[in-house]
Order: sequence, then structure tokens, then C-alpha cells
Amino acid sequence: MEHHQSKPLLSVSDDCIDGNKVESWRPYEYYPQAPTGEQVRFPSNFSQPIGDTFDCYPPPSNHGSPDRPPLPISHALSPFQVAAPGGYGYQGGYNDHQCCDPSRLIDSSVLDEIEVRQLLVDHVGHRCCWGSEPARKWQITSIENCSAYVGLLETFIEERETVIEREPYMGGEIDKAHKGSQCGIWELDVKSDFPLLFIPEKEIRIRIPHTEVVRKCDDCNGRGETACSFCHGMDPMTQCPECFGRGVVADRDGSDTVCTMCLGKGTMSCASCNSRGTVTCNTCNGRGSLLTRSVAVVKWKTLYTKKVSTSSKAASVPDEVFHKARGKQLYNMQAYQCTPAFFPNFDELNHLSSEVIARRAPVPLSARVITERHIISIVPVTRVIMAHRNRSFSFYILGYDWDIFVRDYPSRFCWGLCCCFEWLNL
Repeated sequence: MEHHQSKPLLSVSDDCIDGNKVESWRPYEYYPQAPTGEQVRFPSNFSQPIGDTFDCYPPPSNHGSPDRPPLPISHALSPFQVAAPGGYGYQGGYNDHQCCDPSRLIDSSVLDEIEVRQLLVDHVGHRCCWGSEPARKWQITSIENCSAYVGLLETFIEERETVIEREPYMGGEIDKAHKGSQCGIWELDVKSDFPLLFIPEKEIRIRIPHTEVVRKCDDCNGRGETACSFCHGMDPMTQCPECFGRGVVADRDGSDTVCTMCLGKGTMSCASCNSRGTVTCNTCNGRGSLLTRSVAVVKWKTLYTKKVSTSSKAASVPDEVFHKARGKQLYNMQAYQCTPAFFPNFDELNHLSSEVIARRAPVPLSARVITERHIISIVPVTRVIMAHRNRSFSFYILGYDWDIFVRDYPSRFCWGLCCCFEWLNL
């Protein structure tokens, strides 16, 4: 049998350094063509990961505009782009299961009633105003195991736009246009600021060279002063509110006393402009001129497309709960543009992958795609039903961290006030 050389497929994993989570690169494998049954059962015999450096930033020749996308990442080309249409990405076996059958990737161990009850008791103990009696005393009538498939498409994009910044011109030399040719916004080199792939969001601002211009301040028309917003320069002297323009105030004994507020003048100067009628322009700080320049705002962010496929037993669990739960990856592919996965004899997973790819988040016109990552995971689910007399409720244990989801717990006493306590930090 011919051995096929595999290429590393990069993925991000969370490692812990000094208590802080950081992202590190971990190689994944894919077959350059559709694997045979023996290759699927024993992938380690037919694949040799190759360690290599990773440079995701496209070459300068591709920086012309967002309409000209960067070249695909050579280390992460999709098998669909280099092989027959039947090729697909596969990581090999999990938990000593050397088979691509997703139904066999769930741990064979099953929680017993004591462990199930203890998980619920611990969950209830961390909830304000939840009574523990149902968790401790109600009878467990049913424990059912199933699984959910979670599809995720992450589209990592770079968006650039130009904004105009202005500041008071304080004098000195400026970077005028005649000092050099102006470069386009997509010609700016931002390699030193390029973030880790698939971070939620990052933004930087870069001054575009040779775009500084000194202009007259439009707010004050170059005078450095504007009309007072309080008196509008029309009546800088206002009537004294204490003596109503008389200059004196009446005492209780009938005598008059000089008004201490206006000092007997009957009028007062405008508190805003001191009766000048004008104030210093806030835009140019009284300079009359502004220094304007073009600034490139560069944003990197990840667009997410998510979908969950589960059985009717777990249909009441929100999708976001599955996305937060820790499962096992069945498929992990990174490429410039991901294509649907292919699992032999598993139409449900193929349909899930196709829907996720078809519903990919739209990319803004001012942005371009750097790379995409398509992940399909399987999350184990255990539904537990507890009953007491004629009452019952169900809860779910999800993922390998045994997360608990309870929708209608029967013993709550907060009357909806828990959210108020959280808001007050009580």
C-alpha cells in the first residue's frame, strides 16, 4: 500500500503559563486523498506530522485591495483544494478508539445514580435561593445517554478604513504630500501588530505617511475665538438676579443695603466670557489652524457561525449551552476558505457541516478574509429525570466537564429577585 505524506494542519489550543491562558499552535493532520478503511482505523501508521513555522500574513503583492484576497496558507490548504473531491480532514482516533465512527468516540464510562445526584447537589448549592431537597431526596427514575454534534466556522478577517484626525496646529514641520508618495490603505505594513489567529477582536491606528495638511479652523473661521454660547456676544451685561437691577436690596427694617452680588451696579458681567462676547475656540485651542491627517483604522476579528444537531432528548437545551460545553473534535480544518467536511456513512454530520459552511457570516466590504477554521465536535449528553409523587423534573449533564443545565428546578424561593441581588452585588 502506498504511504501518503501528510501535512500539518494548524489549530489553536489553550495552554496555561503562569496562571494565564495563552494560545499555542498544535498540528493536525489531513489526508491528501480519501483514506482507505485501514488508514482510518490506524491513522498513526500512515501519517507523519511535519513541524514547521507559520506565517499567516499574505505577501505584499496581495495588499492591493480587499477585492484581491491573500493567497491560501500553504501549511493549511484544504484537502478539497489539493485532492479529489472525496478527500477530507480527520484527526485520528480519540480515547483509544481507532475508528472514525463518531458514535464510538464517547467515553464508555456511565455515571451512576450516586454521581449524578452529587453533581446536581453541588450545582444547586451554588445557586441562590434554590432548595436542596429535590436534589437530595427525589427519586431518579431515568438516566438516558445521548450526544450532540456542534458545528463551528470561524472566519478571521482584517478590516481597514480611513478616518481623518485633526488637532490644533502648534507650529513646526509637518509631513506634507510633497515629501513622498501616499500609499493606499491596503499597502500599509502591519506585520508587527498582527495578532494571533482567531482572537475575538483587536484594533490599531496607524498614521498614513505624507497626509498631513494645515487648514483653517472652520469653527472659528481662523480667528481663534467664537461667540459666547451664553450671551452670544449680543448682551454681555446681564441684570443682577439678586437686586433685579436696582443695585440695592431691602432689609427687614425698611432700609436699603448695597447689593453684594453686583456691588451696586445693577448688572453683572457674563460668567462665561467675562463680558468680552467671545470665548477661546475649543477646536483649535485659540490657534486658528488645525493639523489634519489621514489615519488607518485596522481591525482584526473573528466572525462565528454556529449550529447544533442533537436528538429529541436534548432538544430543550439551548444551543449556547452546547457551544460552551467541552466535547471532542471529530474534524478540524483550517484554510483560506473552508469547504464542507465529508464523513463516510454519516449523513447527519455531512449535513451539519454543509449548513454551517452555507451560513457563514457575511464579510464587510471594507474587509478581507485572512483564514477560516471549521470544527465539528461531539458533546456527550446525559438526561436525568427525577420524580416525587406526582411531580417530576429533568436536568442535563453535558460535556466532559459535567456541566449541569436545569430549566425548571422545582424548589426556588427567590421570586425573581436573584437578578436584583446580582445587580446590587449582594
